[in-house]
Amino acid sequence: MSLPILRGFTLIVNDDMNLAIQIESMQLPGLEEITEDFQPGGSDLQIQVAGLGVKALEAPFKLKSHTPAVAGLFGGAPGIRRTFTGKKFIVDELDGTEHEHAIDIAGRLVSVAEEEMSGGKASGYDHKIGSILNYSYMADGKVLHRFNFTQGGWAVRNGVAVNEGRRRALFG
Repeated sequence: MSLPILRGFTLIVNDDMNLAIQIESMQLPGLEEITEDFQPGGSDLQIQVAGLGVKALEAPFKLKSHTPAVAGLFGGAPGIRRTFTGKKFIVDELDGTEHEHAIDIAGRLVSVAEEEMSGGKASGYDHKIGSILNYSYMADGKVLHRFNFTQGGWAVRNGVAVNEGRRRALFG
């Protein structure tokens, strides 16, 4: 039995800008399959056909700062992507074991919005990373998921290598 509790997190931009003391919130990319509803002509029940791919990944985050070096990364020339590394530190409340989870993504800062300003309150910016071509999720040094758009999609799913034959046939 375990009770892992988040004890800290950060986002590192372009391998050199650590936002640990500025970041207020961050959401790692959610994984959601593309599905299609289907009801055969002779059936009373509709099913959801899955396995049609994964919806585009995005990762929103919020900074309690006014950091032109981050906001300035918005947009840019086509084909330009940045490296974003999200890290979270977890401690098991029951046995004290420590765990580090991390994501590495190559994407673009596709949204920057300044929060509403109010007197006497700290404000900052809401951001969103999108147009993600590469995505890796690691837990305690083990790769759980890895996706590379230019190499045909998923390379690792749930810690197991996948699609090796497809990558070899298409890109080998």
